[in-house]
Amino acid sequence: MSQRSFFIQLGILSFITAALLFFLNRLPPLQAYSALSWISLAVFIALSTFMYRAGYRAATSDNKNDFTNAVLGFTVGKMFLAILVILGYSQLAQPPDKLFIIPFFAIYLIYTIFETYFMMKLGRMNA
Repeated sequence: MSQRSFFIQLGILSFITAALLFFLNRLPPLQAYSALSWISLAVFIALSTFMYRAGYRAATSDNKNDFTNAVLGFTVGKMFLAILVILGYSQLAQPPDKLFIIPFFAIYLIYTIFETYFMMKLGRMNA
């Protein structure tokens, strides 16, 4: 997957996700969590960009294990980060309900699917 193709797809996905967030954040039960939603979107865009760059470097590396290590490292790291965000937000903001999880995990799921897609494409580059 070329860098140009990646950024075009990331831009389209981010626009669609932002539109989804716009409408989700207009729902009264989710309005209080709009800041978390927008910050999460920005973080996942940055993570996807970083993951693409590291994955591209690992896919073109001479060491065949670099790509597998990069994929596993990012997967575990992103899960750990998601748990930290959920626990941290619960402790710091002390929301009255757990509905803040809905937009956060919607973004998490959307970007995880996208990252799986582009990492599979990167993995086939030298196959």
